[in-house]
Amino acid sequence: MDDGTLILKMNSGISVLSAFVNWKGAAMALDYQMEIVARKGEAKKNQWNIRRMLSILKSQYGKDSELQIDVNRKIPSGMGLKSSSALVSGVVKAYSLFNDIKMEIEDIVTVSSRISRQIRVSATGASDDLYASVLGGLCITDNRNARLLRHYRIKEKDYIIITSKGRRSSYDFGKIDLSFLRNAYERMFQRLNSYNFEDIAIMNGFYLGTISGINMPGEILNKLRFNIMGINGKGPSLFLQYENPKTLERDVEILKKDNVGFLVASSTNIPSSHEWKNE
Repeated sequence: MDDGTLILKMNSGISVLSAFVNWKGAAMALDYQMEIVARKGEAKKNQWNIRRMLSILKSQYGKDSELQIDVNRKIPSGMGLKSSSALVSGVVKAYSLFNDIKMEIEDIVTVSSRISRQIRVSATGASDDLYASVLGGLCITDNRNARLLRHYRIKEKDYIIITSKGRRSSYDFGKIDLSFLRNAYERMFQRLNSYNFEDIAIMNGFYLGTISGINMPGEILNKLRFNIMGINGKGPSLFLQYENPKTLERDVEILKKDNVGFLVASSTNIPSSHEWKNE
């Protein structure tokens, strides 16, 4: 155990195959990271979810749960960019490191998946999102059992993520009956690999985005020169993929001028990281 300050960096991501339909999921990691700073001290009173996470961890492991958690760099929440998974896995990892609890990646994901359901930030446990946040790359999972089925290294490409003013709860979305999509999603799952994951992500976004509704800024999109576009799972964010950095830079300036909310990220194979700093 270290009494210094722990700085963790957890990946964001986008949905490739949402597990709402048949518990099989896939997510791709992005290098736009959440920075979590943890130190010994009492959790802030307004951080209900973090206090609940630490309480659950203490009840399981019986060790000190007093940690002060600050999120210095946030991932936009409610956009399908895996902010909840980054936070939960970051808190679990911080707790294990402060209390000298040996956790492999599989352990972090299994514990985080259970906590995600308990505090109701995910209906499926989001093990695909958690693996992408912790491990990087393209992660394909059995979410019912929080098990990694396949992990692919992927070509790192540039994306613009267009964010919306609206937000959507993954837990609430998971209550929708999507059983009519099971056959389609099983076929998508069988096709899923590192070569066609973007096509699957676009189909996944089309199905769930159509069901949930999304306000697509068509007059703005017509100005842009992206290679592909898709809805990020249940939305409401859009992802635009670029092959040419100069084209991306051009479109960034257009979005700035039109006052559209967005962030720029690249797909990444780099896992989450942590470092200690003595105070």
